[in-house]
Amino acid sequence: MKVICSIIVVDFKLVIEKYNRETLMKHSKVISSAILASLLAAPSIASAQDNESAVEKFYVGPRIGLYGTDSERLGLDGTQVVSFAGGLDSIFGGVEVGFNFTPEWGYRAYYDYLNGDTQQSGSVDGRIFGFDVLYNFNQNIYAGVGLNQTKLGEINNRFVRVSAGYKDFVADNLAFTVEGAVQQNDGNLTEFMVLTTLRYYFGFSESTASTYESAAPAEPAPAPTPVVVADTDGDGVRDDRDQCADTPMGHKVDSSGCTLYAEREITRELLVIFPLNSSWIPADQKADIADTAEFMKEHPQLNVTIEGHTDSSGEEKYNQWLSERRAKAVSDSLVNNFGIAASRVTTIGYGESRPKVANDSAENRAMNRRIEAKLSVTERVPVQD
Repeated sequence: MKVICSIIVVDFKLVIEKYNRETLMKHSKVISSAILASLLAAPSIASAQDNESAVEKFYVGPRIGLYGTDSERLGLDGTQVVSFAGGLDSIFGGVEVGFNFTPEWGYRAYYDYLNGDTQQSGSVDGRIFGFDVLYNFNQNIYAGVGLNQTKLGEINNRFVRVSAGYKDFVADNLAFTVEGAVQQNDGNLTEFMVLTTLRYYFGFSESTASTYESAAPAEPAPAPTPVVVADTDGDGVRDDRDQCADTPMGHKVDSSGCTLYAEREITRELLVIFPLNSSWIPADQKADIADTAEFMKEHPQLNVTIEGHTDSSGEEKYNQWLSERRAKAVSDSLVNNFGIAASRVTTIGYGESRPKVANDSAENRAMNRRIEAKLSVTERVPVQD
């Protein structure tokens, strides 16, 4: 909540630098709407911060900004024709919703309330409704193109809009953006805007695709028909000396007829490869996580440390953050989807510092975008003949 309030204060400081007290009073309806949208979003944001395994796909948030009209734009104030001086003479506030259907591509819809100053010393209301297709160049930089309908002073215009922006995550699921855009219609109106948004990214946890059940124990072999030779289980020790009846066939036994055991180390490794700039677990990687969970259930004394890694693309600070997110995503899958106790799983991120192979080709960089885990247990196993 403190973060949200701080960002809203910064937004309004920018507005105050452009507009005097009198102009802000005229735009009080827009400012009040933006504040109300931020406050309504705050409880959901606060209650969702503990969902660190969320996958960032769907987002929603308030937006506020300055709108620059074309000096050739005309409008109506009642029955009076009004004109605009051009430049940043209007203010707007609203809300946007979006969805990333891949790490790079997404789309969004937005609705803004618009209030503009006219050259006749008055102001007129309006609204903007639009849709953009967005491309994320990396974790921070994005651009978009889309269509919108802008109504100002009772005059409707359809525009093509091109935009570019910078996004910074201030919390796991909360991002602050700064964006600029320019739009053009078929009547040669060219208008522009600058804005900030506060996006909350909703996550989801994928449900387990299937239920894993332990195999039913094999039915014991029927006891052999008694014979004259008094060695019922066939282990080479007479029944009158055999202290372990029905020894399984093929097991070596001691002089008392009991199975001999030896210690053996059993090792299992987990490797999950991730897409570029993503902590989403690909569907074809989930079977190995399920097998690892079964192995841990069979050996409840085992704990596991999941190590996250990235390739050398991007900044070191971002790669460190991404490696920790990848390790946390696999940890949450073991706990939430397969019932492994959280106390048995720890995570650590190494960023780009421990490549599996040299980062000198696209194939090698793909191999370095991974998590690794190794489990080892020593158990007693029967000695076979």
